[in-house]
Amino acid sequence: MTKTSLAALVLGAAAASVAVAQEATQAPATGGVIRTPKIAVIDLVRISNESQLGRGYAVRIEALETEIKTEGNKKQAELNKMDAAVKTLQEELEKQGSVLSAEAADRKRQEITRKTRDRQAFLEDGQAELQRMRERAQAQAEGLNNEFQQKIKPFIDAVAKDRGIDILLTNQVALTMNREFDVSADVIQRADAASKAAAAPAPAAAAPPPAGAPAAPRPTPTPTPTPKP
Repeated sequence: MTKTSLAALVLGAAAASVAVAQEATQAPATGGVIRTPKIAVIDLVRISNESQLGRGYAVRIEALETEIKTEGNKKQAELNKMDAAVKTLQEELEKQGSVLSAEAADRKRQEITRKTRDRQAFLEDGQAELQRMRERAQAQAEGLNNEFQQKIKPFIDAVAKDRGIDILLTNQVALTMNREFDVSADVIQRADAASKAAAAPAPAAAAPPPAGAPAAPRPTPTPTPTPKP
């Protein structure tokens, strides 16, 4: 499978602008001053590579790639064993050809033919299986990318709203830009803060008293004074 990174998928899914953060104020039909929209740029590759959320998805995509690579190596090792077996039979036939009977030599040639066919069938089946794995992994990677985009978008929208941004573009469509207008760091900061908050352990509940332990004494109520007539 061609190596698929989360950043590459993010870029493929957001080839143009990331979002129009807020609708630019339009001049009324009767005329008026048109407000200049505030534009900023975002680097999706940086967000996917540096944010905890993006790295988490990247690990899952890399696991898909590792699974395919491991299976490919396993099949290649088996193929090498089959090649070695055929080669051994061929060498035996060459070395023993003069002493083997016609019947024995014919049996060995038949065995070489059978093993060669088995090797070819194994190769074709293995290639088909790896292709199915690649297609399945690609679909899963695209699903993970869509899930990542859905989860990162609220942080992008929040940064755009806080900064009063009207139009937010990816750095892939900006021919030139001032780094001061790159809000990627703000998105990463917000996403990481949310990830840390979600991972923080909940406060432990008070343990119940052990069985047979005396109950805690209740506070004695203070008597209410009776008003004198």
